[in-house]
Amino acid sequence: MFKFLKKTSPEEEVRQWTRRLRAEQRQVDQQITKIRREEDKTKQAMRGAVKANDLVAARGLARALLHARRAVSRLHAAKARMASVAMRLQHDAGQRRLLGALETSGAILREMNALVRVREVHDAMRALGKEIEKAGIIDEITDDVLDLEDAEDDDAALEAEVGKVITEVTQTQIANTHVGTTKLPAPNEPASEKIAEEEEEDEELLAKLNALRTS
Repeated sequence: MFKFLKKTSPEEEVRQWTRRLRAEQRQVDQQITKIRREEDKTKQAMRGAVKANDLVAARGLARALLHARRAVSRLHAAKARMASVAMRLQHDAGQRRLLGALETSGAILREMNALVRVREVHDAMRALGKEIEKAGIIDEITDDVLDLEDAEDDDAALEAEVGKVITEVTQTQIANTHVGTTKLPAPNEPASEKIAEEEEEDEELLAKLNALRTS
């Protein structure tokens, strides 16, 4: 009759938290996949901007690509931390089952503090952290959100990376035209002429690339 008054056991709480952590890891995987798809579109647009000799667009797209790559790195790190928290929760629950309660864990607190500072998972990890905190497993977690995007915009090294990204993407395109992707010449067009045209296009693209890098 009064089952709703029954307190959830520490073991059941841990099971619920680990299920939520696994669900969040799947969400992270989906975010990474989405970002990767956008990266491909950005690379294609960047190649077009270089061909059109559009410095502003090419550098803007390169910055977008850098931010996307950094976001993927953050998400991979967050996913690893979630797995670490789940493992530590399960380990601590096993060690302290006889105590009837879970003790404070500094290691879990450090991982949760790091997770709430990742903007892509902040809300979910903040909510979960509050529950773990309420159970007495961790002390109060920080409520700071590290504004990574703003920090990156102020990074003096970003501009140097932009040039490297443009070079990387454009040179990959040139290399691919000579590795199984060259179109067959038209019936009345000699193969040597087709190759000469492609080499001329490559030289033109490289010239534009160098101009963009030195501008």
